[in-house]
Amino acid sequence: MLPNPAKLISYRQGPARDGTMFSVVIFRARQVMIAMSLMVTFLGNASASPNTITVQGGRPVDKAIQELEKRYGWRITYEDPPYSHYSDISVVTDLRLPAVPVQSPSQLQSLQGKSRLVPKGGSLSFTLPSADPDKLGAVEALVNSYNASRGGKVFAVERGTGLLHVVPRQKTGSSGTLEPVTPILDTVITVEPKERTAAALIEEICKKISIATNTDVALGSGPLNMLVQTKTSIGGSGKTARSI
Repeated sequence: MLPNPAKLISYRQGPARDGTMFSVVIFRARQVMIAMSLMVTFLGNASASPNTITVQGGRPVDKAIQELEKRYGWRITYEDPPYSHYSDISVVTDLRLPAVPVQSPSQLQSLQGKSRLVPKGGSLSFTLPSADPDKLGAVEALVNSYNASRGGKVFAVERGTGLLHVVPRQKTGSSGTLEPVTPILDTVITVEPKERTAAALIEEICKKISIATNTDVALGSGPLNMLVQTKTSIGGSGKTARSI
C-alpha cells in the first residue's frame, strides 16, 4: 500500500528461484519507506506479439521489465524516479475505482498527507531487437523507447553482478521540465560484514541511507518470516546501497 507523500522512488529485485518477487519501494518527501513485499507478476494487458511488448499502468517501465523477466527468466532491478510534479501523480479516491490524475500544484499540495497518491503512469510499447534477444539489448530497447516518449533520459541501464539495473536519471521538476536526479540507492554507505538476519541487514542499510541523505528510510511490509530466519554476513565498505 502506498503512503501519502507525493515524491517516491521504487526499487524492485527480480524473481527469486522459488518465483517470489521482492519489491523495495522508497517514498521521498522528508519521509521514506522501503517496502519489501511479495508480488504476483500478472501482465494481462501485455501485448501477445512475440517481438513487441505493450503495457499500461502506473509504472509502465517496471511492468515491461516484469514481462521480460517472465519471458526469459532474467534478473533485472528497477528504481522509480522521484515523483514531485502534479502531472506525474494521481490520487486514489476509492479503491474500487481508477486513480484520478491530479490537475494542479495547489491540488497536489492540498492532497499531501491526506490522500493516497500514486504514479500516474501510462502506456509503453517497444520492439525487441530479435526473437531471441540478449538481455542488455532488450532492456536498452525498453528504456530507449520510454525515454524517447518522454523526450529525455529518464532511465539508464547499468550492469550489476549477474543482473541489470534500470535506474532513474531524470525527473519532472517543479517547472514541468526534466531535470537530473541522483537515485537514493546510489548513496554510498558502509555496512560491517558480520552475521545477522536478512531483516537486520536491510534495517541497517535503511539506517545508513537515512543518515547519509538526511531522509527517513524504513523497512515496510514484506516476507518477514523469511527475512528473520535467513542468516547473512553480507557487508561492504564505501559501496552504494544498491550494490550491497
